[in-house]
Amino acid sequence: MVNMLKNYVTDRDYAKFDRENAYSGEDLGVVYEDGITRFKVWAPHCTAAYLNLYTSGEGDNKVETLCMRKIERGVWYVELMHDAFGLYYTYTFEFEHNIRVETIDVYAKACGVNGDRGYIADFEALNPEGWEDTRRPVCQNPVDAVIYECNVRDFSIDGSSGLQWYNCGRFMGFTEEGGRCGSVTTCLDHLKELGVTHVQLMPVADYATVNEKKPYAGQYNWGYDPKNYMCLEGYYTSDPEDGGVRIKEFKQLVMALHKAGIGVILDVVFNHTYYTQQSAFHKTVPYYYHRLDKAGNFSNGSGCGNETASEHAMMRKFMRDAMKFWVEEYKVDGFRFDLMGLHDIETMNMLRDEMDKLDPQILMYGEGWTGGETPYPTDKLSYKWNSYSFGRIGLFNDNIRDGIKGGTFNLHETGFVNGNHHTFNTIKRGITANSRYRALQGTADDLCWAFSPAQAINYCEAHDNHTLWDKLAISASSYSADERRRMDKLAAAIVLLSQGVPFIQLGQDFLRSKPKIFRDGEQRSDTNIYDGNSYNAPDETNKIRWTEKEKNADVFRYYKALIALRRSSPLFRMRTCEEMDEKLFFHNCGGVIAWELRGADERYFIVLNPHRDTQRVRLPEGAFYRRLNEEGKPVYSKICGEQEVPAISCAVFKGL
Repeated sequence: MVNMLKNYVTDRDYAKFDRENAYSGEDLGVVYEDGITRFKVWAPHCTAAYLNLYTSGEGDNKVETLCMRKIERGVWYVELMHDAFGLYYTYTFEFEHNIRVETIDVYAKACGVNGDRGYIADFEALNPEGWEDTRRPVCQNPVDAVIYECNVRDFSIDGSSGLQWYNCGRFMGFTEEGGRCGSVTTCLDHLKELGVTHVQLMPVADYATVNEKKPYAGQYNWGYDPKNYMCLEGYYTSDPEDGGVRIKEFKQLVMALHKAGIGVILDVVFNHTYYTQQSAFHKTVPYYYHRLDKAGNFSNGSGCGNETASEHAMMRKFMRDAMKFWVEEYKVDGFRFDLMGLHDIETMNMLRDEMDKLDPQILMYGEGWTGGETPYPTDKLSYKWNSYSFGRIGLFNDNIRDGIKGGTFNLHETGFVNGNHHTFNTIKRGITANSRYRALQGTADDLCWAFSPAQAINYCEAHDNHTLWDKLAISASSYSADERRRMDKLAAAIVLLSQGVPFIQLGQDFLRSKPKIFRDGEQRSDTNIYDGNSYNAPDETNKIRWTEKEKNADVFRYYKALIALRRSSPLFRMRTCEEMDEKLFFHNCGGVIAWELRGADERYFIVLNPHRDTQRVRLPEGAFYRRLNEEGKPVYSKICGEQEVPAISCAVFKGL
């Protein structure tokens, strides 16, 4: 089918094609009202289209096939004079040369097991009790957020989570209160205790590479292998064969987090499809939704075999419609874009405008890079270096990441916390959110890219690559374990006390490690015992061992104290570059980084000491007390003049 249609499609002028064929209606997919179920699908190239109805998500149980009618601008339509809740459906398209293909609806908003058939859901009937009263937590500005990245399965699959076994590794693992591991809290209670404002869920939309029917078969995937973008992944539900269960259970997750005052951010993977020629996009409109190179072949800017064409009107509309659906139906609070550098700037700004119409507090941020070369003009893509063209959308700050701990892709390279004292200017730029800050002009100007503090997502660990603790184990192996713990705490202080938006990964706050599971014959080394790419590694590598929180309770308490400090004062959460110019001042204190924050009613003096010995610094004029010591505790005694800052630590002093 694909090769026979290739020339027919790729010879087109896509801009002209969109002008003549793009559909602007808000009713693609399944719409039901007044007892009637309507189906619409945009498939301008096919010569005929059919709706197939089934009683379950798989198997030989077809109820009927109905012929669809072409109505306008490539849209095919059919309606049932009754509601069809609980049935499953697909489309069959006929093309030239007697080609017929069956596929799930691109616009399916629910699906059956393993995502091969759409599910016709009564979303209102699936609302859990109290859903209508659920409200988004207030987040007046992105800098007010403290983001915590979580994988649904990792969060609770280990027995140490203390949850009911049937909730472990599932959406419902975020709803159960009272989780304990020895003397410490776990899961939902842990999130509340830590004090984060938002949970960023690694992909929960339907993905391709696990069998949802076998959740205990040793399968694992992060979910960056997207299959259906508006459907939920059944692997995380108690009954993946019932298309409605995943809807209700995910709403219970959202409701539980909102009740705890925590927002929900979705990790969305619009940049590619897991399947290319076998994807629903390609089967529905061949060679339209994917970007092609000059030779007419699929381009691979994602590094996953293809990339989507966000500049095409109907791909752009699809992204908008999907996001609106997640916000309106599931009340999510934000989106993290995987490989956002593949999306064109015009599309991203349009999406921001659309989210502003729904709720300006909805967060949007992503990766300002790609996974490979793309044929689309780089000046029109959402790369980090084009940031001023989409200044209302956040970008992951890889500069502060690598400045803190050393290059991500060179395991032995060091950064500020683990012995490289040539990174001071990089860290200073990070402290000012890598945005225009007058006092640093002429210093590391190439790292000044953020339009405002809200655009810099500051982090030193995420799901990709090695955890911070594993990176330190490799790059700082000559240091003691106690010194590496100090490095971890110092890294956290930089992320959480810098201007911008702080981001930490689940378990980072208690020294998460990802041990590599070796196959027979694999050789071990001091480096490869840690897994830096665990996207399909087993639970033994990825799961959270809550016993580690108990073991590293001091580290957890330090992160908790940093978050509480950040949230206690607007001086750590400045909105504009102009505000930083007025209130943030670096001090020259020798071999440390020191800066002062001055507000109308309070002031702070922060010192970062990366050295293996104690450093002495002189406080600004006036009286202070030590607001945060190396243990994360305050010391309520009046001090002034010269003070000691212990080795490899952060000290925060507050003015009296």
